[in-house]
Amino acid sequence: MYDLDSGAEARRISDAAMQLLEAYEIPANPDFFRLMYDYVSGRDPVVTRQLGDAASESNARFRRVATDLLLHHYGEGRTLNLLSETGGALGEIVNRSVGQLAEAGSEAKDFSSELGGFADGLGEVDAAVSVGSLVEQMVTSTRRMQAKCAKLETDLTQSSNEINNLRNKLDETRAEALTDKLTGISNRAGFDKALNTAIVETRDENSPMTLVMCDIDHFKKFNDNYGHQVGDQVLRLVGGILRSTLKGQDIPCRYGGEEFAMILPHTELQGASKVAESIRLAIERKRIVRKSTGEAISRVTMSFGVAEYLPGEAGCDLIERADNALYRAKNEGRNRVCIGEPAAAEPEVETRSAMAAAG
Repeated sequence: MYDLDSGAEARRISDAAMQLLEAYEIPANPDFFRLMYDYVSGRDPVVTRQLGDAASESNARFRRVATDLLLHHYGEGRTLNLLSETGGALGEIVNRSVGQLAEAGSEAKDFSSELGGFADGLGEVDAAVSVGSLVEQMVTSTRRMQAKCAKLETDLTQSSNEINNLRNKLDETRAEALTDKLTGISNRAGFDKALNTAIVETRDENSPMTLVMCDIDHFKKFNDNYGHQVGDQVLRLVGGILRSTLKGQDIPCRYGGEEFAMILPHTELQGASKVAESIRLAIERKRIVRKSTGEAISRVTMSFGVAEYLPGEAGCDLIERADNALYRAKNEGRNRVCIGEPAAAEPEVETRSAMAAAG
């Protein structure tokens, strides 16, 4: 892990990131630079593991994984872009509406002056013909003002509709930015947001909350033996089981690659362990079938690590404890649920990089 306060280290990582962009012929824009920076620094385990695996295969595979990570792992960037675009469009609507109201205000002021003039004129005339002429002018001015008011109402209604459409578009894109397209559950950005919210609510309500980290066993073999389409089918299968099993406030997430997470508010450790075990069994019973022939080609299993939130604990520490329990489950034979211990008592386990090759 690099030192954020070290200028020399930051320059070294930046240089290495730029060299990677050149070596793999990836556009040197800020988004891809951030991705390479995270990869070189090792501060994001998902990025480090996935790009590390891809680097041992081919340049094309590395670029594909990098693009996928940028689209799904860093999905919050799309929301920021849309916020900027929506803010510009909203500004135009507001400015137009202000102009319309100012114009209407000027028209109303002129109309008021005209009515005052008519009133003065009525006090001075002494012939019916003159009175009729003044009344006709008043009617004409009044109708003109009515038309202006009707147009203002139409314009403001249109502006209101445009604002509502922008708001709906923003809501849809915000939801999209927090959703994994392949599995239909929350992506890493959605996980971060949901976990932070759950921690705040847990502290405020003094209620339990448990995190489950889970990983598809030997996932690399699915891709190697059957191709990435079958690998995607496995990911969709797991996402579907998590989505259909978890209810209420429970949140399933695709943490990254073949790793998933479940945020379980108002759930203690033992209850969460039972939920994880029921999902483990449901996945174990599934078989991946080749669509063209109906042939069952493989069984899917997952390993689970469960950790309950400790008072005052940082989110990253909770993730680390659940992650350590997950990799302990991997070390003990896979296809099982392991419970995480408090940080002080956590036994050392193999690192992610050491386990990545085993799957």
